[in-house]
Amino acid sequence: MKKIIKGIMAIVGLCVTADNVYSQDARILIGLDGPAYGVKILSKFPNGTGGFARGYSIANQDNSETYIQLGTFGNYFGGISNLTYSYIGREYNNTYMVFRPNGDIGIGTINPQEKLSVNGKIRAHEIKVETSNWPDYVFKTDYKLPSLTETEQFIKQHGHLPEVPKASEVEADGVSLGEMNKILLKKIEELTLQVIELNKKVDRQEERIKLK
Repeated sequence: MKKIIKGIMAIVGLCVTADNVYSQDARILIGLDGPAYGVKILSKFPNGTGGFARGYSIANQDNSETYIQLGTFGNYFGGISNLTYSYIGREYNNTYMVFRPNGDIGIGTINPQEKLSVNGKIRAHEIKVETSNWPDYVFKTDYKLPSLTETEQFIKQHGHLPEVPKASEVEADGVSLGEMNKILLKKIEELTLQVIELNKKVDRQEERIKLK
């Protein structure tokens, strides 16, 4: 099998040795027996009972900087690497993206708490959030609409709208876009019904004034 692989590499113009594969112009290097200008691929597992497993990297021309490093981070004992996460970055402690063994992905953080955790801003044309129990039930006849007096009393006592999380909770835990949109829509629907009811009261008062 090795002879077949070497033969294929020789056909495409690569020089092959037992421990090293590199192009004739030193643009590609596998094994690190010489300088790597374009792409270098290495697999380095330390000897002994401790250390870290390193993966693959793409370096710039003078080999002083790494654009992308693909590797694993974990303890190494008795010939077995105990994988903590895979990463893309210059080093395990200077990481751009991590992949946890449980499937969680982190961008800008090595400790993702969700399937995707991003430490930074996200720009997109559109974000679609799937949710259920959309609050159209507010418009059903059996829904108990809170009065403005009840809402006022709640605000005075708690300092925020009913069902809306407190500022301290948001600062500590963030908000779920789906759940927050449901809460905000519910408040808008309740407010709309209250405005409609107030408008009816105003109309009735105007009719009484006209009859006098």
